[in-house]
Amino acid sequence: MYLTELNKVVAGIIYKDTMINKIKTNSKEIEKGDLFLAINKGHDYINEAIDNGAVAIICENNIKDIPHIKVKSSIEALGKIANYLRNKHKIPLIAITGSVGKTTTKELVALVLSKKYKVLKSIKNNNNHIGLPLTLLNLDDTYDVIVTELGMNHQGEISYLSKICTPDYAVITNIGTAHIGYLGSQKNILKAKLEILDGMNNGCLIINNEDKYLKKLKYKNIIKVDRKNLELKNLKCQDKIEFDIKNTHFIFNSYEHLLIDALIAIKIGILFDIDLNLISEAILEYQNSEGRLNIIKNKYTIIDDSYNSSFESLVGGLEILKNKEDFKFIVLGDMLELGKYSNKYHKKINKYLKKINNKQVLLIGKYTKVIKGKHFNDIDKLSDYLKQNIKYNDIIYIKGSHAMNLDKIKETFN
Repeated sequence: MYLTELNKVVAGIIYKDTMINKIKTNSKEIEKGDLFLAINKGHDYINEAIDNGAVAIICENNIKDIPHIKVKSSIEALGKIANYLRNKHKIPLIAITGSVGKTTTKELVALVLSKKYKVLKSIKNNNNHIGLPLTLLNLDDTYDVIVTELGMNHQGEISYLSKICTPDYAVITNIGTAHIGYLGSQKNILKAKLEILDGMNNGCLIINNEDKYLKKLKYKNIIKVDRKNLELKNLKCQDKIEFDIKNTHFIFNSYEHLLIDALIAIKIGILFDIDLNLISEAILEYQNSEGRLNIIKNKYTIIDDSYNSSFESLVGGLEILKNKEDFKFIVLGDMLELGKYSNKYHKKINKYLKKINNKQVLLIGKYTKVIKGKHFNDIDKLSDYLKQNIKYNDIIYIKGSHAMNLDKIKETFN
């Protein structure tokens, strides 16, 4: 790509034709021939990027002695470049959103599609106005399909992301209560998730037909995924899920409340003409990501679900514990971004905890004070208590919003 080509995208200033290898936003990763796009504090590292071999810069300042494009907003420029690259490469793009299960579904879909195609997927949960464009910057002619994840806290954010990535397939996993404090109601959350259609032209909407909000949707090209539509049979749920679809046996090493994520991935695999046996192989290969129901076994079992928390995902996690006979330490932190609903949804958790026998509930945070259990003021004291009281074969389940930093508890037992 040439700087003149980029200039047309971001409407900056041309100095001369300069050939660019890759566009990067981390000055430490710059190699000779790369362009450095300075975002936020990245402007403080322009000289470091030049020293590392940058041949051009995109930034919000005037600089000397190197070809550069000055822009009003580097983040907006990043989005424009990402959209340009996405539209330059005419390959299918699958965008996934939802209150719970976005990352799990993204990973499953990418695994399934990789059985036949080369897949570009968003790394970890790079799903915002910076993470999504950074994923698209890696796009080149070698890829066959793109799988992205779109996240949001407020209305308008998914619309912006959808217009950048222009999906061919839009997936909505569910409508829960995450971010209800910002959006006010689940109906508004539904509206925000439906913004995924804003960048789609004659594409296909794929929804979880077991969700009470999504099942009512009407759209010109909609695929509703549920157990009945996929003719799922012989379902068995214990520490893993087993089932059959069209005489093909599936093993999903996860839990029942994540089954719909696997079914969406299976349906997409079928749409992309992948043999069911290969799809089954991919589902079997899936492993829960770090912090998302990730099981760590040593003297005891840690179920690390600490990456984030919402009412729906916590209820799903607690359901897992109901049938486990070993003693369980249930460590819960605040579910954040619930606003005026915080007290209501934290109180509701007591109902689900009652169904679990042989347990102790350990709590930290402002909102968890309405949950029955032993409350701690800091993570270190909670961790010390666990260390002093845990016994061989006990289970520790850890769940809280990302800002609660409950992953520190897991680290003390590694």
